[in-house]
Amino acid sequence: MKELVNDVLSIFSRQTVKPVIIRAGLSHHEIASLKPNGLASVSWVTSMEELNDAFVQKALEAGAAAYHITEVESHKPGNDEQHVLAANATLYYINGLRMDTGNSAP
Repeated sequence: MKELVNDVLSIFSRQTVKPVIIRAGLSHHEIASLKPNGLASVSWVTSMEELNDAFVQKALEAGAAAYHITEVESHKPGNDEQHVLAANATLYYINGLRMDTGNSAP
């Protein structure tokens, strides 16, 4: 019961977010300077592993150093028995600045 109360109270209190770091070789200073500065969405994946892989790919393509999944929804589309996941994630950049990944349009 105590755990349930703590879970409910945590909804209304500020918490420290520890994003998933996906860039290798970051210094402690760079990790400490990670700031949220973007969003990514994924839909129609069928497992948490696929969901994480998709967010890693999206974050890397956007030049982010880390991500944190913020919302996950599960539903069954149509007559299919397979659950489908849709989610949002916050992207984190060093000092809050997006890195140029070379994929941007001229």
